[in-house]
Amino acid sequence: MLFYTLYLAGYFGCLLCPRRFCYWVACRLADLYSWRAVQDRESVRRNLMAVLGTDRVSEGQVRSVFRHFAMYLVDFFRFTRLTPEKVQRLVRVEGLDNMKQALQMGRGVIGLTAHLGNYELAGAVLALLGLPVYALVFTHQNPYVNSFFFKQRARVGVQGIPVQRKNQRNLLEASLSALGKNGVLGLVGDRDFFEHGLELPMFGHPVKIPRGPAAFSLRTGAPIVPAFLVREPDGSYRFVAESPIHVPQGVPREEAIRQITQSCVEVMARYIRRYPTQWYMFQEFWRPGPAIIR
Repeated sequence: MLFYTLYLAGYFGCLLCPRRFCYWVACRLADLYSWRAVQDRESVRRNLMAVLGTDRVSEGQVRSVFRHFAMYLVDFFRFTRLTPEKVQRLVRVEGLDNMKQALQMGRGVIGLTAHLGNYELAGAVLALLGLPVYALVFTHQNPYVNSFFFKQRARVGVQGIPVQRKNQRNLLEASLSALGKNGVLGLVGDRDFFEHGLELPMFGHPVKIPRGPAAFSLRTGAPIVPAFLVREPDGSYRFVAESPIHVPQGVPREEAIRQITQSCVEVMARYIRRYPTQWYMFQEFWRPGPAIIR
């Protein structure tokens, strides 16, 4: 119950206090956590070195990752204050036509993103702009915490599809149903959670990348539209939907999966490299084993 109590405290605090004050408090708490969490801090440092192609990064860059994640949580807690009018005022939306034109095919759209910027807010933006949004989301062990997160998403029109290792058939059926309704199926594609992904190079390291986006695209014909929502230096938000990634024609299934997944890696890496301190990977991303994503 401790974590649920902390989430509730953060939720009510973020609703009662001004956004800028909430960010300030969150950043101070992030500084404290990063100072105490030595292993996480060193993992973030190594990730930044790989992304930036350098053998040294500053303490400020490392600390900024934790601060950006704290501000991401503030935004999530404040979902109940989000309206279509606020989205239009706070978020600069680019490439929305890419998403809408892909939906016109009638096969749904696979919205590919990464643990970058504010991926929860990205789904909320699309939903509040009138698109049907479904998101694959991992469940929390605490049922109260899990319910809280699902309700927060539902408040802005995002329907969560729970990801559970023991119930992958239900996950498949729910995902195909979402695409069958011509919805946007949101997937986070920068880490393989089931440990049977496709190994591809990323930032100079061989990394397991999920096959799911490519497999769904091949099975349904739904195009993949990479989309990211990031915080700009002036504190504003920028949402970008890239050009669709379509299924290659005339190639065997496994080769098609490899080509599609490689295209996904390239666009994710491009955005991560541009916004490295907004990539929330708190373990060395190339290490095998279950991912630890806060």
